[in-house]
Amino acid sequence: MTYVLKIRMLKAGNGDCISITTESDFILIDGGTAQSFEDWREQVIDKTKIINTLIITHIDNDHVNGIIKLLQHENCPEIQKILFNGAEQFFGKIHEDSSISYPTDRKLQALACELTAPEENIRIGYSEGTSLSYLINTRKLKCNEMVSGEALYREKLPYFNIGQIKFTTIGPEKSSLDALIANWKDQLNSKLIKPKIINKIYYDTFDLYASSLIPTPVNHPISNIKSHTIESLASEPFVEDTSQTNMSSLCFLIEYGDKRILCLGDCYPSTVISWLDTSKIQKLKVDAVKISHHGSKGSTSMELLDRLDCPIYMISTNGKSHGHPNLETLARIAEANKSKATRIIINYQLENIPQWFAKEMQNKYSKVTIEIDDCEIEL
Repeated sequence: MTYVLKIRMLKAGNGDCISITTESDFILIDGGTAQSFEDWREQVIDKTKIINTLIITHIDNDHVNGIIKLLQHENCPEIQKILFNGAEQFFGKIHEDSSISYPTDRKLQALACELTAPEENIRIGYSEGTSLSYLINTRKLKCNEMVSGEALYREKLPYFNIGQIKFTTIGPEKSSLDALIANWKDQLNSKLIKPKIINKIYYDTFDLYASSLIPTPVNHPISNIKSHTIESLASEPFVEDTSQTNMSSLCFLIEYGDKRILCLGDCYPSTVISWLDTSKIQKLKVDAVKISHHGSKGSTSMELLDRLDCPIYMISTNGKSHGHPNLETLARIAEANKSKATRIIINYQLENIPQWFAKEMQNKYSKVTIEIDDCEIEL
């Protein structure tokens, strides 16, 4: 049997929306921003009547809000399985038949207003106060059924199969989810909120809390550093991302026949290194890597790159938030792979990569190419 795996980074704004297709399966990973839904929806709704597996890596707006739009669309394909750690997986199902606690609900609504950010990409996603957890629950979609609807993490389910596709769970680790939940409960305690039931307002407020942990997007050049050689950029001191929601990101090694892709969501590099060490893998050979967190400099370290043997690195971003992809990340990939043919694929046309950087790539890193406004690879 010939195994063919197609990976497409859809136009998801500053977020992720990745489709993976085989001869028989359609997998969708994340949904980008709410605004980006109109840019990618035809690549899903017009391409398939069934999404065999929908993966939402974590609860950041640039991964979740497009999925909310998809589920609300009248032509949303049938979704057979969902992998997602949301409010239901953390706190249990909504108590639809329970009596309303007006004082508690008023406090939760006040907290929700306090947490609501003014940016348009967040307002669109929550314009009707509908969280992704609530939508999944009310539509009775199957979520994390391989762990009885509970939270999915490495220690609980190291690997599983969906059809002929094998998923190996790299992250999150249980401690990462525990930390996110503990901080949420600290937030409730600080506001003297002690819910006795889980309801829609609780779901919505938790999702808004998760959104509030994300730094406000800013538009600035692709990198503001002073280094002007790729080698010096690659050797800039590495400071790992500290976002709690990114730390909770689902990430998998996906295998189909002899094809292997590393889908990292927004996970920490230390999470991947921890999994490699636990699995006693010194160097992981894969066909492609979807780089974590849109190529941010705090999500891809030289230590991680040195543990990978990979010819294709994929980055999903329009370059309009947080300076992604950071030049440090591009430089690290180039430096780690300078002796072998390597492709860096970015799914938007980026105009703010400095000319000196592009020129040095051509002159000193000729085996490494940066392909701009490219979306699809076939393995």
